[in-house]
Amino acid sequence: MADNDVSFRQHAVTEFLVKEEIPAADIQHRLQCVYGGVCMGASSVRQCVKHFKDENMSIQDQCHSSHPQIASAEPNQKRVDETIKEDRCVTLDVIATKLGTGHNAVQEMIASLGYQKICACWVLHLLTKDHKVQRKAITSEMLQRYRDEGDDFFAQYCDKVTKVRFTILTWK
Repeated sequence: MADNDVSFRQHAVTEFLVKEEIPAADIQHRLQCVYGGVCMGASSVRQCVKHFKDENMSIQDQCHSSHPQIASAEPNQKRVDETIKEDRCVTLDVIATKLGTGHNAVQEMIASLGYQKICACWVLHLLTKDHKVQRKAITSEMLQRYRDEGDDFFAQYCDKVTKVRFTILTWK
């Protein structure tokens, strides 16, 4: 779809939802669900809602000063990837500010690049089937050792305080 066509459709949908008295945040959420990365930003949606609430009936890009920008374009994805590789502990807010885009667009780009936040660091999440099988085998082996050895199994892995806390937990 051409940018102008997408923009026109989003304005038409916004006008319709404003007439149904739907709040701007809900309109933004609905647009995001349908249009994804090419969705108008939250501030643009708020401007359009105000525009239509003021009884302005034109949907020809008059409710904002610029055309909608596609935040998840290839250059932005490369910048996100470079930023994460540069600093694995960078926050989503810092990335959004650096790119000048919304948080939703940044989240989509990060997900499309295959990253997940683990222990406050972005990690490329690419476990192969072999890795998963290895993890299952190791954990199964450790569980069996615990069943055989009991609490003595913990002695080699943790101190007394951790051991006491751990035995209080119940496994279901």
